[in-house]
Amino acid sequence: MTEQPTKTLSLAEVRDLAKSVLVSAGADSRSSDVLADIVTRSERDGPRSHGLRMLPVYVQSFTSGYANGHAKPKTEKVAPGVLRCDADNGYYQVAAAAAREDLIAMARENGIAAFTCANCHHLGALRFDTEPLAEAGLVAFAVINSLSMVVPQGGVRPVFGTNPMSFACPRDGDAPVVWDQASSMVALMDIRMAAAEGHDLPRPAGLDPQGEPSTDPNAILETRSLLPFGEHKGAAIAFMVEVLGAALAGGTLSVDNEERESFGALNIKGGATLIAIDPTRFGNAAFNEYVARICAEISGNGSARVPGDGRLAKRAAAEAHGIDVSTEVLAALG
Repeated sequence: MTEQPTKTLSLAEVRDLAKSVLVSAGADSRSSDVLADIVTRSERDGPRSHGLRMLPVYVQSFTSGYANGHAKPKTEKVAPGVLRCDADNGYYQVAAAAAREDLIAMARENGIAAFTCANCHHLGALRFDTEPLAEAGLVAFAVINSLSMVVPQGGVRPVFGTNPMSFACPRDGDAPVVWDQASSMVALMDIRMAAAEGHDLPRPAGLDPQGEPSTDPNAILETRSLLPFGEHKGAAIAFMVEVLGAALAGGTLSVDNEERESFGALNIKGGATLIAIDPTRFGNAAFNEYVARICAEISGNGSARVPGDGRLAKRAAAEAHGIDVSTEVLAALG
């Protein structure tokens, strides 16, 4: 693989670039601020496939008219521990950010609270939706469904989206534990990035045109048929996300993507659910000690590491030295 030339940008420069591109595409101040922050944090922590390389997808969603860059989300309290939101065809992260303080307050009052959202778009890593809650001392779990491209175990056509999920919890005296993952073997944007960079995937992640498992990203992109992680176990997780995301929120099912196809978009208007739990209300005063013990049993255990902690080293390096960005990517962003 030929090494591509790069240019080093500070995180502030990454954010300014993202903000400028989003505003030019038609996003208002609030939406562009939230999305530019997500792009920057993706470049900082990973996955970088959701960073600057994702900007053209955001731009296409706005310029095509598929997504609303001036969305005004409407959130209502439908039960003592439930917030329900219509995102006004904007990005989920914008709606979730606006409702965050109310969700935190409800979780602290009731011990547990949930935020569901429909009529929304989502293209970033889910960890950025759960991490702020863990920073506030809460345990968080988030799911969102996406356009169908994952084949159920033994199936012949996609039914589920990559259907990601994220978990976060506070860690006394340290950064929260935060992880996210797709229900597919590999996230779609990682496959697209491998194709753009000209290398195979480390393991078979989808089907080629002959219906065989493949490591060739271009073959997988041709069929848009990804494999679930863990075979039937990953397919079961994808089913759970479809129910907790689309069905609870009233979002578009992964297989119902006709509108997406007419706009040539990469995502559907799926459904998202974010659950916040206040551990101080569950009766175990030693919660922090339990989390610390779990983490201690993992750290130093061979090459094992606490889930999601790989992002912390990337974060420190990016904050100290900036980000090396492909000049090809920069040129494409204008």
